Amino acid sequence: MKNTLLLLMVCGLLACSDQTEQKQPLPTLTLEKKAVTLSVHVGGELEATQSTPLTVPSGSRRPQTLAWIMPQFSRVNKGDVVARFDGTDFQIELDKTTYEIQKLMYDMMAKERDIDNTRFSFNTEAEVVDYEYELARQFNINDPLLYTKIEIIEAGDNEEFLKAKAEHIDKVSENFEEKSATELDVLQSSKSVQEAKKELNETSLSALEVVAPHDGLLVLQPSWDGSMPEPGKAVFPGTKLAALPDLSEMQALVYVPEVEAIGIQAEQTVNIQLDAYPDTSFKGRVKSISQTAQPRERDNPVKYFTVTVALDEQDERFMPSQRVSADIIVTNQESAISVPILAVFRDQDRAWVYKQTGGGFQQQPITTGFCSAVLCVIKSGLEAGDVIALSRPAEAEL
Repeated sequence: MKNTLLLLMVCGLLACSDQTEQKQPLPTLTLEKKAVTLSVHVGGELEATQSTPLTVPSGSRRPQTLAWIMPQFSRVNKGDVVARFDGTDFQIELDKTTYEIQKLMYDMMAKERDIDNTRFSFNTEAEVVDYEYELARQFNINDPLLYTKIEIIEAGDNEEFLKAKAEHIDKVSENFEEKSATELDVLQSSKSVQEAKKELNETSLSALEVVAPHDGLLVLQPSWDGSMPEPGKAVFPGTKLAALPDLSEMQALVYVPEVEAIGIQAEQTVNIQLDAYPDTSFKGRVKSISQTAQPRERDNPVKYFTVTVALDEQDERFMPSQRVSADIIVTNQESAISVPILAVFRDQDRAWVYKQTGGGFQQQPITTGFCSAVLCVIKSGLEAGDVIALSRPAEAEL
């Protein structure tokens, strides 16, 4: 009996639970026409539209080490030294190449002396052989009445030997001249290499300072990894160290996450606030958008589009690298119907919402305008006063 009563109680509770779940109302939204403004909130910084770059001198072909650099936002005058590099390595290399050049010059002088001595020996020996050959020809033994056959043959062999010896000396002398010229050319080539190194190091030593070409405000430029120039840092020739911006015309660079960049176009209105002066706002317009999205940090894969904003007015408080917050107005309509993006359902080219009709909901085809990550503007298919479901109705899931 007790078991039967317990079973009846459990069934009654389950039935009440099912009724409660069935009676739970579906969240809905009553539509109305009102002003719709969709914007993207982003951050960025100010920069000058024009600036004079200050780069590492390109005379050297290897990195240089910064020994000193002016602090960020320093006021400089024309001719002021804004950065200085360590020339110790260049001086050591210059001394080394100077020593090598002197050594090669002594080697060339010694080689030329050896060549002259050897050439003199060859010439002397050639003169002796030629003289002996001429004597052999003048006093040729060919009279069989006065000399034996053996003496005549030996005399002829001696003449042929002297002739061959003279030709051999000429050939050896010729080969020696070619070899000596090649050895001198090798030494001269090595000397030219050292002279080029010496000239390069002298050029590097003469360009150890970066000088301001005109008056201005020094703005240090971060490298590819985001680090600022500082003493002890190695920088490559041609690297941009700093800039002297023209403060009379500033613009803003803002960074839009790739997923939020939908609908951003040139000439759209931008509301800007300086982080240092949050109570003051400025107007601007989208000037350009980067072609591709790029990460801003090495260890962060999130990609951003860089949007350049032209400011409608300039202010004396504007400074390069000053942080700003911006709202890019993507769409602004005085009267329109908008619905949450979660209430819009799509299938390929079709879009619909679930509109309340009587006691239930049915699919209502719609045409959407601009859709952000939160709201969609409705072009057609819905009217003010319509009630739509904010999620898929249970009967639609069957």
